[in-house]
Amino acid sequence: MLSPEGAALAQYIREELNGACSAKLDLCATLPCDGDAERSVVALQDINAGELLLRIPVEGCLRGRGDAVATELSKRLHLSDAYVATLPTTPPGLETWTPAERFLLKGTRLEHALQGDADRVALLVRTRCVRVSEDEVALVPGVDALNDASGRAAPSTTLRIGACFEMVAERSICKGEEVTHAYDDVVDAADYLERYGFAPSSTTCSKVFAVEDIVEASQNPSRREVCSIVLASSRGRVCVTPSEPLPDDLLNAMLVCVLQDEAELEELMACTIEEPDEDGRDPSAWSSVDARGLLEQASDVERGLVAQCLARLADTALAAYVLSASAECDPSRVEAARRVRDSERSACIALRAALKDMAWLGAAPASRKRGRDEDSEGA
Repeated sequence: MLSPEGAALAQYIREELNGACSAKLDLCATLPCDGDAERSVVALQDINAGELLLRIPVEGCLRGRGDAVATELSKRLHLSDAYVATLPTTPPGLETWTPAERFLLKGTRLEHALQGDADRVALLVRTRCVRVSEDEVALVPGVDALNDASGRAAPSTTLRIGACFEMVAERSICKGEEVTHAYDDVVDAADYLERYGFAPSSTTCSKVFAVEDIVEASQNPSRREVCSIVLASSRGRVCVTPSEPLPDDLLNAMLVCVLQDEAELEELMACTIEEPDEDGRDPSAWSSVDARGLLEQASDVERGLVAQCLARLADTALAAYVLSASAECDPSRVEAARRVRDSERSACIALRAALKDMAWLGAAPASRKRGRDEDSEGA
């Protein structure tokens, strides 16, 4: 049965926006898994693959840079139309978490993220907008009602962006099934929580280490600058996952931090330069350096130091996580924090496991990346 809110929003899309909304959809249904303020899009009838579900003309959306969309939305919130009525009064976001709940994120990359007062408009823009390009978003009535597929029904729609925003069924959808969309700009539980305010069960686990983490683990603060150069192409961050527990960027960054000979370090930094900038350095050249090739040429002491410092990096991260919650915390937020923490811990444990022996420092696989000898010959 079509909900009153869903009927009003569908009529608004058709009449006020000159768009299209399938009669087979309820855009404001309530499912057993939804909370008090949550709504879902549900199929009222069987839907065939390829059917048009929603078409919203661009002029009916708020579109542009995030701050511009927020400015326009703040004006709209004072209106009493059918679309504004569907927007949550308290959107999800880390800004709404209590200090006790934020404490559960200690040790994760979200520990200091999005601190400050909760602003309804800013939260709505961040959690409900469609990303159109690198610096442009759009708030699209109807489309923003679809939940992400993670932890719910399998993805069932495809979004096409042109003169209109069109949501099309990408597979057959049964009557009573939730209609979902795959949010494609997120990677793991932390990304979901930071962007959309919830953390689903995620099969992708990752731990992000920054320059400061690596330098601290190496216990050599004097190498902060060279470490920053190695990680410049990734903006000073390196991601560890169970499938890639020892990425080249991390190995290279740790190696330059532990090299014993300053002259050798200077030579190494110089031979990675292909197109020097005005300061005589090309940090992006490090993205093509083969870490295993460099490590094979390092001394036994230096290879041992790399392994030792990587173990310290993983152990320090694992020791920082908070594993218990106080009774005053919202259970759903406790679970979200646990998922973020477990994702990161899985990556750290994989890193630790990869260091149990030195087998990973054996013969390098065939690679088009450059080792230090090739760089030296071409320098």
